Amino acid sequence: MQNAQPISPTLTPPWSTLARELLVLALPIIGMTVTRLLMIFVDFVMVSQLGTEAQAAVSPASLLVFAIAAVGAGVAQAIQTYVAQVDGRGESRLAGGYAWQSLYLAAASIVVVFPLSITTDAWFAWFVRVGQHTPTVAALEVDYIRIALWFVPAAVVSYGLDGFYSGVRRPGISLAAALVALAANIVGNWLLIFGANIGLPAISLPLLGTIPAWNIGIPALGIAGAAIATVVAWTLRAAVLWVALFRPAFDERFQTRRSYRVNWKHIRGLLRVGGPTSLQWIIDLGSWIVFMALIMPPFGEQAMAATGIGMQLMHFSFMPAVGVGIALCSQVGFAIGQGRPDEAMRRTRVALAVTTLYMGVAGLVFLLGRREFIWLLNEDPGVIQAGSWVLIWAAIFQIFDAMGITFINALRGAGDTRWPTAVALVLCWGVFVGGGYLVSQTWPQFGLNGPWATCTTYIVLLGLMLAWRWRCGAWRKIKLFESSSESVDQNMDRPATVTEASAGGATGR
Repeated sequence: MQNAQPISPTLTPPWSTLARELLVLALPIIGMTVTRLLMIFVDFVMVSQLGTEAQAAVSPASLLVFAIAAVGAGVAQAIQTYVAQVDGRGESRLAGGYAWQSLYLAAASIVVVFPLSITTDAWFAWFVRVGQHTPTVAALEVDYIRIALWFVPAAVVSYGLDGFYSGVRRPGISLAAALVALAANIVGNWLLIFGANIGLPAISLPLLGTIPAWNIGIPALGIAGAAIATVVAWTLRAAVLWVALFRPAFDERFQTRRSYRVNWKHIRGLLRVGGPTSLQWIIDLGSWIVFMALIMPPFGEQAMAATGIGMQLMHFSFMPAVGVGIALCSQVGFAIGQGRPDEAMRRTRVALAVTTLYMGVAGLVFLLGRREFIWLLNEDPGVIQAGSWVLIWAAIFQIFDAMGITFINALRGAGDTRWPTAVALVLCWGVFVGGGYLVSQTWPQFGLNGPWATCTTYIVLLGLMLAWRWRCGAWRKIKLFESSSESVDQNMDRPATVTEASAGGATGR
């Protein structure tokens, strides 16, 4: 792969080669997204051991916290778009300055996190009242949210630096950091949710005498322990990503040690591209929060638990597709930086084939094994029955979800984020939330199937609209950089071709 040849305008690699290059770049990113999924899933499974009420509380609470984190994380992840395009333009020395801005965005997030954390009881009471949460579930949600909010600054840094490493095609570093965080989360949950006694008996050693016994008792903190473990794990993740940034090879190519100043031009650019992405994440997460916290509770704790289990299982279908989408974002950005939009089109068609194949198979698996999957996480017959219907709806929309994931990441790589956000806003709150609430109030006899039908309609329409946006080509007119605004250093290495970029990116070096 070191001797890969440039792609000429008249001779392009076959689809098999393009698919292989995409997967080589995407595999570490998929691993990273899967570890992200496993952190959420581990929290859910381990908290579930505390009972159905804790199980019903953890999903909406964690969704709400992630929605708050999305305000900064969505902006920070726009670093990927800029870094990929400057690398494609041959201006890789500018990339380090973008990475540093994630730290300043994280510092700004503390201004939001602190007051929300100390006033959780007050502002969350509205969700409790409107969603008709039981007192026990509400108390557990507050316990989790108050602490878990402090993961937000670390998440902003992590999303920003993940975007940097994906943009420069070194996703292996993000995978390593995610694995460290996953290990810390598992150990932290085990120690803090259920409590533990750690110690050693007295040991007699020659010449040294007797080393006295010691014992440390860690109290069982329940759902609050899961929140603490989440904060610690994400902090470790951010630390690993940050330390890797100072490697000499990175500084030589991307000036990661020297570009540490606040750069308001970079921040304005991140807000311009990442602001709509952040809003789109908030719209999406916010709709699921309303779905979980307001629309589902009137159907009972079994419906809430079934919906939570279904959502956890759906992570296994869409998170790998998200990994492919993130890799595609880098490929599209790099191709556009080189001035080759037709290459971006080809890469997107290949990614669409990969994601629809994978998620189509996942949908079939959901359909055939729906009862068994729910039973693995909850043996309550009512939860199994309700959860089976959830997975039927999930099976129906899988391919359309794959379309949405693929095209929204392709558009993000091109810097086209405003139109997708506007469409998501209309469909999400008009069809998913508005329709779901209307159905639940007008035809409550349909149970959870009414709101899940509107959810399916929303995902189908969004996938089709994003496909149309990409194919109409409006993204070709978007210019993130003026050709004369930032000159290319003629003494730098020549920019790699897209083929070389994809081949070199999977090493994580």
